[in-house]
Amino acid sequence: MSVDLRIASYNILADAYIKPEWFPHTPADVLRPQWRQEALARRIAGLDADIVCLQEVEPDCFAALQRALEPHGYTGVLALKQQGKPDGCAVFHRLERCLGHRAHYFRDRLEDGRISGHLALVVDFDAGGDRLRVACTHLRWDRPDRPVAQHQGMQEAAELLEELVRRDPEALWVVCGDFNAQPGEPLVQAFTAAGLLDAHEGRHQPTCNANGRAKAIDFLFHSRALRAQPVRQPELDDRTPMPSETEPSDHLPIAARLLRP
Repeated sequence: MSVDLRIASYNILADAYIKPEWFPHTPADVLRPQWRQEALARRIAGLDADIVCLQEVEPDCFAALQRALEPHGYTGVLALKQQGKPDGCAVFHRLERCLGHRAHYFRDRLEDGRISGHLALVVDFDAGGDRLRVACTHLRWDRPDRPVAQHQGMQEAAELLEELVRRDPEALWVVCGDFNAQPGEPLVQAFTAAGLLDAHEGRHQPTCNANGRAKAIDFLFHSRALRAQPVRQPELDDRTPMPSETEPSDHLPIAARLLRP
């Protein structure tokens, strides 16, 4: 059976993580939760994606997005991080056949021994007779000087690939989210080594400019049986204000059309 879907991934910036001093070029009104919720809903609807994977989603924002996106045909599911964190991952879709969802909580531990609380939200679909599994995640940032084997984001990526993707090789997989890593780094290479393809390979554009440096840290990987047509993003450099009147998050969304003839 054929597959023809548009999928997007977007870190929407949790209100709990906003400190005005971190966004000195952003007008105060743009950081207000109500303004951002309305602007995020417009931005997400404008992506015109069949499946939208969101990170840093808080319950109040999820409820607001659900109300705003329902008239556009979307249904959503939210899974919150653990260990007292205020946000999680959400997936909105407008497909007729959703087969269910599960939250996979990573077992990586913080330096004080506590489990990190990060997760991958996996939503299953019947896509034209194919079983499509979409994993939305926000991999943990870690110091760049930490050895690869001890890097927390790397541990989460390895667990996701080993316990989800490799255990169900017959499914069509999409794994996307904020990876807190850049193209060519070991964490990103782990997904390629697992047999997945980067939808934006060779055409990466910056997705955020935290600390005044534009970089691509958001990714959309997919099974080899699918062919990707990446969607071009707005231009972003070191000095682009983020969030702004046109971009309600400190990340840009990424999107691709995925096809299986």
